[in-house]
Amino acid sequence: MIPGTRNFIGIEFNKVFDNRDFDMTIRPQMRLGIADNLLVGIVAGVPVSRENERLSSFVRLIWEPGHPKK
Repeated sequence: MIPGTRNFIGIEFNKVFDNRDFDMTIRPQMRLGIADNLLVGIVAGVPVSRENERLSSFVRLIWEPGHPKK
C-alpha cells in the first residue's frame, strides 16, 4: 500500500502444474483510486517461458460500496 492512500503496487505469481509441466506468469499490478468508491487496476502478464503464453495485460474497474461513517 502507498501510505495515506488506497493505492497499491504489487506482484502476483500464477503457477500451473499439469502432467509434469510447469508454467508461471508474473503479474505486476497497480491499483489507483479515481473517486471515493471507484478504483482502476492495471495488470501486466509476463510469462516465465513463452511456451504456452505471451505478454498480456488487462484493466479492471473496481467499485467498493460506501463505508459507514463513524
